[in-house]
Amino acid sequence: MRIIETDRKHGGVEVEVEDSDDLWHLYNIIDRGDSVCGYTMREARVSRGAEEERGGKRRVFLCISVEDMAFQTFTEKLRIKGRVTVGPDDMNIQGSFHSFAVGIRDRIRITKSEWLSFHEERLQRAASRSRPKVIVVTIDDQDATIFLIRDYQVDEILTISSHIPGKYVETSDRPALKSKYFGAIGEEVSRLLQREPAAIVTAGPGFTKNDLARVLRERLKGAKIIEENTSSTGEPGVREVMARGALTKLMEDSTMLRDSRLVDEFLSRLSKSPNMVSYGIADVEMTVDRGAVESLLVSERLLKSMPPEERRGIESLSRKVERYGGKVFFIGGEHEKGRQLANMGGIAALLRFAVSRRST
Repeated sequence: MRIIETDRKHGGVEVEVEDSDDLWHLYNIIDRGDSVCGYTMREARVSRGAEEERGGKRRVFLCISVEDMAFQTFTEKLRIKGRVTVGPDDMNIQGSFHSFAVGIRDRIRITKSEWLSFHEERLQRAASRSRPKVIVVTIDDQDATIFLIRDYQVDEILTISSHIPGKYVETSDRPALKSKYFGAIGEEVSRLLQREPAAIVTAGPGFTKNDLARVLRERLKGAKIIEENTSSTGEPGVREVMARGALTKLMEDSTMLRDSRLVDEFLSRLSKSPNMVSYGIADVEMTVDRGAVESLLVSERLLKSMPPEERRGIESLSRKVERYGGKVFFIGGEHEKGRQLANMGGIAALLRFAVSRRST
């Protein structure tokens, strides 16, 4: 995302969308009640006596007060709906509903009454150039599933079947079928790389992943390709890959992997040393007041669902953690570990010393 202009005095930021990741970041930054302005298409109406007729669509500059949003991954559009607050005088549309369909290369201005720290972090994350992506192909001799791991989530793209008979079935066309299988995978991987640069991991049990890696290296000159042994394919295989060191190196700046490590550490401590963690608003507040919080984990999904006054309470809690020398991490709700945190109340803390819950 490109930040074009920042007007902190009036709470405004103008941005340009550079890729589909930016749309998801905007979905998390923009809240109900914010003002969103930009150029958009709007039906013009022409008066004919006592009646109005459609006059075709015009490109106009509008501002709306946001009431609803939807991120459509299949169209790569963020739809932002609200009532018009600013528009051309000759169209007489103030107060009517309008939806922005924000896509790549579009520019919008977002104005908030208050920019909280999690808004700021998400904005800076979106503007960062270090947002790695990795294509993972989990494969055996029957099926291959292609995944795209982004900064914030894992997308399953599609599954390709080999149509190769079982290994105990003798057939003369096995080499041709295998070549066709690898060719179909290569075409899909090439298509993804044309959209956005990414490293490639081939993963699975056996040697099929190694054969595929050789084919991809011949086809995709210069591409970074890594082979990983996993005991399974599909989603379980991706989870194995994400736990391996190679992917950690490829995505060392990935927010999703950072979030996953933090939530895993919380869950591990909860099971082994429960006095070294806290979770839920009341429990976390108590440990913050004692200066015990080393890392505060706050679910962005929780924040998105909260009314403004409750969000300000979380903001105040976050600032207190930082005053006591702790760190605050806003955990995305788009991936598995983020959903786990959201389901446990959406707020948790890793403690620097054990805290007993017994009353004194």
